[in-house]
Amino acid sequence: MTKLLIATTNEGKFKEIKHLLNDLPFEFISLGDLENIPEEPVEDKPDIEGNAILKARYYGEKTGLISLADDSGIFVDALDGWPGVISARIADSSTGRWQQILDKLEGVPEERRGASFKACLALYDPDRKQVQLTYGETEGKILRESIEPANGFGYDPIFHVDEVGKAYAEMTVQEKNNCSHRGRALGKMKHILDNQYGGKHIVVPYGIIANNGKLLICKRNDPANPDFHGRWELPGGVLEFGETMKENVVRELLEETNYKIEVLEKIDNIHITEREYPGTKLQIVLIPFVCKVIEKNGDFNDAEIMEMKWIEPDEYINFDYIGENKKIFDEIMPEIKRIMKENNL
Repeated sequence: MTKLLIATTNEGKFKEIKHLLNDLPFEFISLGDLENIPEEPVEDKPDIEGNAILKARYYGEKTGLISLADDSGIFVDALDGWPGVISARIADSSTGRWQQILDKLEGVPEERRGASFKACLALYDPDRKQVQLTYGETEGKILRESIEPANGFGYDPIFHVDEVGKAYAEMTVQEKNNCSHRGRALGKMKHILDNQYGGKHIVVPYGIIANNGKLLICKRNDPANPDFHGRWELPGGVLEFGETMKENVVRELLEETNYKIEVLEKIDNIHITEREYPGTKLQIVLIPFVCKVIEKNGDFNDAEIMEMKWIEPDEYINFDYIGENKKIFDEIMPEIKRIMKENNL
């Protein structure tokens, strides 16, 4: 399983992030899980975005792991946005940090105690040399005194979220993730991680073209993929949004073979296979359709096919096929022969 480094030694932050991303196909590790923790980088950027990028890229390059880093800050209205980007560095302890804000706001009325928490998440993939960012913000107010006893960490004991009616420190992990600045940024980042690294399901209807007692097989032209290049398969392609499976088969077979076909029957033998690529896994659902030729419109598409061959049904065993094609032929050949006989193909 792919490792995702959550670039923090803060156990509370690690717990929050892992809780929200836990159903993704990663092994989550923190900096504390590393045998040799890299020396911390100097966070000297003027905004939270710059520091998040700095940390994600630094730890990704140091460890070779996909790295997720965040930077966040609390921006207090009555203090002109202070402490903002330096929120984590105004004191050595969480208590010392939030106590400074309470001291500075002593005597400030309720209506002027507004504040917002802002977060930026940076995802860095050292193989792709790519940084992706998401943002989150939550508005609230600074309490007059800290919540005791307190859950959470950092400024959680003094930051109250009006829309929830609780301070961060009074919330469960789930409640906080639902409304917090980091939770909102994580929700967007989860979508990115799932799209780029999560398993995906694709449907591939494919055609078994029969004509004059023979079946059509195609030799793949795919020099960038040596596992497929120069090997035989049945023609077909990925089902596109908005089209039916029959429409897909007609379109794909015309594009690849230049045969205009009519779909006769779907064979009730759905085959599911998996393929892994760098950073992602595909689950492919293969669905067979027996077809007959209506007319031929020209030569095959040589960008996808090296060669086409018409074979006797029992000749199929003599060819080197891509992936599951041979197994599929083994399973469905009796049905193919039945449909060919019934339709005088």
